[in-house]
Amino acid sequence: MKNSIVAKIPFHFKGQAFEPSSRIDLDDWARRGDEALPDLVKIIAQENQIGSYSYELEVMEVSEVVFESPTGSAENFWSPEMGTFDFNGFKQYWLAEQAFTQLNQISENILGASLEENSKLHQALMQAFLAGKDS
Repeated sequence: MKNSIVAKIPFHFKGQAFEPSSRIDLDDWARRGDEALPDLVKIIAQENQIGSYSYELEVMEVSEVVFESPTGSAENFWSPEMGTFDFNGFKQYWLAEQAFTQLNQISENILGASLEENSKLHQALMQAFLAGKDS
């Protein structure tokens, strides 16, 4: 789990404070290619043994999800002041990094040289890569 972030849902129930949380594997999420975000409330509830028909879950569903403790590149998409995370921005970055890694391997195998990020060759290979994905 190179890129991850902790999602937590602080809430009060029956006069008691709770902060159930779960570490989200962002690489796994981005790799699956899901457009939708994972159901964080469900994941957090399951990992913290909160029943699917409980009052605690109902309170969690109307509470705000807060993010903290990012690892790897996830730090660049986390706002510590707001406790928010830019999932779409992270996913675009992650996909671009995966594409660059593949293109760099091709460049090393065929041309015998590493690919410079944002070079003309990188841009040309990326356009060919994207054209191939779209067809």
